[in-house]
Amino acid sequence: MSGDVLPFPIPSTGVSSSDAKQYAEDFLACNAEERGPRYTEFHLDQAETLLAICQLLDQRIDAGPGPVLEATKQVYAFVENLPQGQGTFLFDEREYYLGELALIAGACSRHLTLRSECREWLDRSAAWFLLTANSAGDSARVSYQRLALYMEERNLTAVLKLAVPLTECFQRTGARELALKCRYVEAAALRESGRMMEAVEAFEMVCATAREIASTRVLGSVLVALTQLYSELERPDDAIRTMAEAEGYLRSSGDKVALAKLHWSVGDLLRRQNRPVDALMAFRSAQEEFVAIEMPADVAALHLVIADVLLESGQERQAEWEIRAALPVIDRLKMVPEGFAAMSLLRESLRRRSIDRAALRNLHGYFEDLGS
Repeated sequence: MSGDVLPFPIPSTGVSSSDAKQYAEDFLACNAEERGPRYTEFHLDQAETLLAICQLLDQRIDAGPGPVLEATKQVYAFVENLPQGQGTFLFDEREYYLGELALIAGACSRHLTLRSECREWLDRSAAWFLLTANSAGDSARVSYQRLALYMEERNLTAVLKLAVPLTECFQRTGARELALKCRYVEAAALRESGRMMEAVEAFEMVCATAREIASTRVLGSVLVALTQLYSELERPDDAIRTMAEAEGYLRSSGDKVALAKLHWSVGDLLRRQNRPVDALMAFRSAQEEFVAIEMPADVAALHLVIADVLLESGQERQAEWEIRAALPVIDRLKMVPEGFAAMSLLRESLRRRSIDRAALRNLHGYFEDLGS
């Protein structure tokens, strides 16, 4: 779940809304290298066009955060460098759109496990929003992204302390979907804290509310989370039922990120059913989907999961290849603050050409927790 944009302001008149939407779609349809010389051609100095751009970027995060991040950076740089007085911005519109673009970039970076970059974008977003009239509401949206980042870093204490007041903040302002997203993150923290029954109850409540308010983004993610949780709790009938609903729903909504995570969950379920060949097929299918949407952290994590399955089947050399494919990505993205010891043990065992199974399981278990 990434898009957390509240209703956008009505921009000052520059171009018609229909023209602005077409300019935005045409701009995003261009290759990244083609966009540079054509910013003014697409009227990106018009508030109406920026409104359309931000809406499209936000809608597309779940279909592929990598390309969205690249386009967002380009638009942000153009708007930030506009000469004073250029464009159709009134009052705080320029500052608002810079804050919005930075927030979208932060959400994309979080999905891509670019945590340092995510923090920098969220800091920029918060700074720009402070210069706008609705600074409190927009700053709360930045706080939600920080909450989700704490969860991915497994700072469970911070999540459980901050989720409740932030949920209350969104409820008081009528931002029901954002309040629900905070509850989702809180439920995930309960799960990682080992409070499984509380987590099931919380996720089921989130699911029911998402149906009630027709929240497409939350519903897709929570169906995946429930599939994973039912599988872990050895409730295969519930897991299969939820999985089937999630599959159809995510395909129709175009949420490729959650769909790939669902297929990862399918592999976990098949593995628990002692069907290693089928599990490997599901894991590799999920991995291919993550490759297609440019999410290297999840690709690397699945290399480790696949390696563990191969070891169970006595295929140590193939498992070694999977691990060696994962380690450079893990290093590059600085993915293992808690898994550092396990990763060191795994490296040493690779050097000895005898894989440390416990270190491998500790490491890929860490990533599985993050991917949930």
